[in-house]
Amino acid sequence: MRRGLVDYARQRLADKRGGDKTFVSLDDAGELATPSGIELIALDDALTSLAALDERQAHVVELRYFGGLSIAETAAHLGISPATVKRDWESARVWLTCQLAGG
Repeated sequence: MRRGLVDYARQRLADKRGGDKTFVSLDDAGELATPSGIELIALDDALTSLAALDERQAHVVELRYFGGLSIAETAAHLGISPATVKRDWESARVWLTCQLAGG
């Protein structure tokens, strides 16, 4: 799922499709709160860096953010406790927020 979303974002940002310009129809104006392609690519880059530091935390983020799994579902999928998933999720969110903010 992550690869598909990132590839789609990269494709939308290609120069032959208008580069990084945002085209919004009036019908789509209500959906402006969704992440843009640039934000999604930055998240993918930061997630790749996180995986180099802690692969489990990166996998937790993928399952929760891209997969939409709950804490309990993520814990069952990874074979770890929900408390560990919560710790990894919080730690990864803080780390990713700092990376995406340029810190």
